[in-house]
Amino acid sequence: MKTLLTCLLSIAFISYSYSQTVPRHNVFFPANSSELKNSPARVVEAVYAKLPVGNQIRFGITGPISSVHNTMDQNRITAARAHSILKLLNQITSETDEFIVSDMSNPYFQLQVEFASKRPFELEVLLTKDPSWVEPVFTRIDQFLPLPVQIFTINPREDNRLVGEQGTVINIPAFTLQLKNGSTPDEMTVELKEIYGGGQLVQANLHTASGGRMLRSGGTIHIDAATNGKPAQIAKDKHLDLEFPHGDEVVDNMEVFNGRVNRSGNFDWIPKAGIMQLESRILEEFYINDVKVSKEEYLAKMQAWADRKAERELQEAEWAKEKEINNEMDANSEAMDAYLLQSDQLGWINCDEFYDVENKTDVIVYVDTTYRPSVRMVFDNISSVMGGDYNHRSGTVTFRDVPIGESVRLVGYSIMDGTAYMDNRNVVVSEKLKHNLKLTATTKQQMEAELASLN
Repeated sequence: MKTLLTCLLSIAFISYSYSQTVPRHNVFFPANSSELKNSPARVVEAVYAKLPVGNQIRFGITGPISSVHNTMDQNRITAARAHSILKLLNQITSETDEFIVSDMSNPYFQLQVEFASKRPFELEVLLTKDPSWVEPVFTRIDQFLPLPVQIFTINPREDNRLVGEQGTVINIPAFTLQLKNGSTPDEMTVELKEIYGGGQLVQANLHTASGGRMLRSGGTIHIDAATNGKPAQIAKDKHLDLEFPHGDEVVDNMEVFNGRVNRSGNFDWIPKAGIMQLESRILEEFYINDVKVSKEEYLAKMQAWADRKAERELQEAEWAKEKEINNEMDANSEAMDAYLLQSDQLGWINCDEFYDVENKTDVIVYVDTTYRPSVRMVFDNISSVMGGDYNHRSGTVTFRDVPIGESVRLVGYSIMDGTAYMDNRNVVVSEKLKHNLKLTATTKQQMEAELASLN
């Protein structure tokens, strides 16, 4: 305990004039306790936050100590209280700030670090906020590595069918999109972002959870529409018909979730009540030359072409036409391997289902708060990405209700002053798992490659 002050605290001479010019703030401790938490700790944080750079503040140490304790024990408690203040300051201050611990009961002499002193300590902490310290600039990952935006120019007065590069299909019936004043111009720009895979979800600064409940994703998109910079919206009682392509594993309970940012600035997925899921096995919409037709018309057209093929030798023009129709058939075939949903809102749209299992646990990840990092848990065998609860005081990120036995990637990242920092660790979730992440500097290209490997 003797090294508590000698190793961690700087000892200095304190003059009477200094004590009169530097303001003092008393830090209160419970009786016989050296633990600094709750309201007193929050007050210390607030005092530091409001202290201008280059200025000083004295933190006094107050709180009852029982008379049953002798002077040595009293001094141990007082020293431990000073250590608690320094521990908190080390978590919230800059590395270039300075701390000095002094014994105010003997201001003109160097503090003798001896708990068996005949007099009780009267310690206080002098904090100097470094005037040269500059707040780092932190950049969000979706701004550092923006997802590609696909742009379509449409006539919203007509039916439109947009196909994204990753296979998402957006069917926009005529007069579904309108401006805020209710009008529908004859030209509109639609912007689309597609997100399939854990790496792209991390890159977009997203997670897959709704109200704290884990989601399994079938695809995520972001849709914006505007005319000459004027934002569009979906008209009342109208909706978009969406097709999210899926792989071999098919989930029966996919539904639409819309992205929202609450008053605290936290992003969440909100299930869209009242929007029905369409049948995802059989598609009842057919197109010929980008014109929507009935199933009977489509089949009749196919039969007519089959008859003509049998009747006469195809010419080059007919071959080209058949190829075009085959492309339409392929498009319809691909749509049969998609989740068919509807949305009556633009913005972030997610195709998800709630995912729950019996065996769950909390996972704690330790991180360096210097980077103010974000940490995501990307599942290897489930299309899901979890965000955790970040505690900058303890330097932890806690993931709650994580399925036990799942192989996951713990991905920590930060972009500070234009430099990317990252760590990516593979772990298997076990009961009350705790794990450390150590962020190191990396390049934008390396970060992008790391994220791509998670898709």
